Amino acid sequence: MSQVDIVLSSVREQAIGWYVRLASGMQTAADEAAFARWHQAHPEHALAWRQLQEMGGRLRHGAELLTPHIAHGTLQKAAHARGRRRALKTLACLGAGGTAWYLLQTQSAWQLPLAGMLADVRSATGELRTITLEDGTQVALNTASAIDVRFDAHQRRIVLHAGEILVTTGDDPLRRPLVVVTAEGTLTPVGTRFSVRHEPMTGPDACTRIGVAQGAVEVRLHSQQNAAPVVVRAGQQLRFTRAAIMPLAPLDTNSLAWADGTFVAAGMRLDDFLTELGHYRPGVVRWAPEVAHLRITGTWPLRADRATDLMLDSLERRLPVTVTRTTRYWVNVTPR
Repeated sequence: MSQVDIVLSSVREQAIGWYVRLASGMQTAADEAAFARWHQAHPEHALAWRQLQEMGGRLRHGAELLTPHIAHGTLQKAAHARGRRRALKTLACLGAGGTAWYLLQTQSAWQLPLAGMLADVRSATGELRTITLEDGTQVALNTASAIDVRFDAHQRRIVLHAGEILVTTGDDPLRRPLVVVTAEGTLTPVGTRFSVRHEPMTGPDACTRIGVAQGAVEVRLHSQQNAAPVVVRAGQQLRFTRAAIMPLAPLDTNSLAWADGTFVAAGMRLDDFLTELGHYRPGVVRWAPEVAHLRITGTWPLRADRATDLMLDSLERRLPVTVTRTTRYWVNVTPR
C-alpha cells in the first residue's frame, strides 16, 4: 500500500467514525465543533465525508437504527469497497439490517418507515401536495407524509403512516362513513375540515394531534373502541396517545398555514421553530441550549426555492444567533 493509500485510508476511517458518532444521537456540542474543525481542515476530509453521505444517504434511517459497532463495521466495508456499485451494495445490507431491526422492535405497523415507503400516496421531504379522492374528499399532504386510501362498499378509510394531512371531506353519494386511522386511534369526521399529524416519538410517547377548522371529529383510541368518543369541534384541537386522550385546547390556526404553502410563527420559541423547520429539509438541524428560549415571529413561503435556507438566513437578521452550515445536511444555530 502506497503512502497516499495509507493517508486516504486513514481519512476514510475518520469519516466513518464521524458518521457513526453523529448518527448515534449521543453527540455533544463539543463533538459537533470538533467535527466542523475536522471537516474544514483539509479538502480530502470534505471529499471523504461527501462520498460517505452519497453512499449512505438513502439508507441513513436504516443505519441509525443499528448499534454503532455494527454500523461501523458495515461502513468500513463500504468505504474500502472498490467501485461505487459494490459500495452501494454493501450499504444496502446496512439499510436492510436497520429495517429488519426496526421491524422486530416496533409493535405497530403504522410506526414503520417501510410502511410509509410503500404507501399509496407519499410526499418527499420539503414537498407539499394535494390529491382529490374518488368521493371528492381533498387531502393535502405536508412534508414527508404518507397515507393509504382504502374505499369499499361500506367505508372510506385513510390510514396515516407518517407526517401530517389536512382533510376536507367530500359529499359521498353512497353515504359511506369516512374514517382516518393513525397508530393511536380512529377519527370519524362529520362534514368537516381537519388536520391530523402523527408525532412518532418512541414508545408510549408517540401521539396523534388533530385540529378541527370546520365541523366536528369523533376520536376513539384503538384500545377503547367501545367507549364513547371524544368530540372535537371547530376551533378546537387535542392530542392523544395509545393510552389516553389529552384535554381539548383552542385550535392554533397557524398550525394549518402549511396547507396554503406558508410557515407562520407567532412568538414561537426558537427550539420549536427549528424543530418544525427541520421537517422540511434533509439532514440535521441543531441548536445550542442558550438560544432555545428566544422567540421569533414571521411568515415564510414553503414553496419557494431553497425555502428552508431562506428561513435560516432570516434568523441571523432577526435574532442574536449565528447559523453555521457544516454541509448541506448539517446546520447548527449558536449564540452570536
